[in-house]
Amino acid sequence: MQRNKFIETIKLLDSRIFHIEYHQERIKKTFSHFFPSEKVFSLENILSKQGFPEKGKYKIRFVYSAYDYTLEVIPYQITPIKSISCIDVGDLEYSYKFSDREQLNRLKKEALTDEVIFIKKGMVTDSSYANLVFSDGVKWYTPTSFLLNGTCRQRLLKEGKIEERPIFEKDIPSFGYIGLINAMLDLGELTLPLNHYTSPSEATTKSS
Repeated sequence: MQRNKFIETIKLLDSRIFHIEYHQERIKKTFSHFFPSEKVFSLENILSKQGFPEKGKYKIRFVYSAYDYTLEVIPYQITPIKSISCIDVGDLEYSYKFSDREQLNRLKKEALTDEVIFIKKGMVTDSSYANLVFSDGVKWYTPTSFLLNGTCRQRLLKEGKIEERPIFEKDIPSFGYIGLINAMLDLGELTLPLNHYTSPSEATTKSS
């Protein structure tokens, strides 16, 4: 995995930039860990100089290293998910948002479903591109064992809209809904009833 480039995906809706402070904080932490002697990029300064579309939903793709960055504005539509299953990721670490997603994409390709739930040491972590939340019909819960502490996850916890708890792979069938959250997907925008989930035993049957 390429270790010198990182990415922030920022929501742009009708010319409004969302939750920039969470993205800036993650950039700050990335610089502190990987480039401690370099000046941290200011998203506010960079984005204030850009011209953005006035209508529509877009993702701002900000790729950066210690000394330079690139910026793209891409139209965004939610990709529907009809099926999801579990994949064991072994000892995978992804605590910083690297721009190189080769390892994540390779793991996803092993599945026979549209999307995956990454499992690490028996515990639920993330999907291939989002944090996860699970509903029991009353509350939404997010696993404590995330790979990447996403900006939307942090915000929803701070706002009290979701709660954090340990979630094991064996716990998944006890929930009614699975949701995906990230900078482009707020709570409730992409959810799946549990009958869209393929259990490990079902996945084995389908692949045999």
